[in-house]
Amino acid sequence: MANKDIVMKDKDVFIEKTVKAGLSYRQLAEKANISQTTISLIANGERNPSPQTAINICKALNCQFEDIFFIENDYKSNQTRINATRHK
Repeated sequence: MANKDIVMKDKDVFIEKTVKAGLSYRQLAEKANISQTTISLIANGERNPSPQTAINICKALNCQFEDIFFIENDYKSNQTRINATRHK
């Protein structure tokens, strides 16, 4: 089975949603029941959230999953890299 990662669409949209919710990263972390470090890592693209973490963030920001995240199919991205390598 292929790996699927949850990835943030756009850091600016995430920041905008956080600001519009009137939250700091610390407050968002508390509301989403995760650490502030985790929020920062996700916001900076250094870590992908687990499904539950993504859901908690969306609930805390009162937004839809699709507003800030998407599901990346690792198999397709790896397959593209493999095909690109073969055609060199």
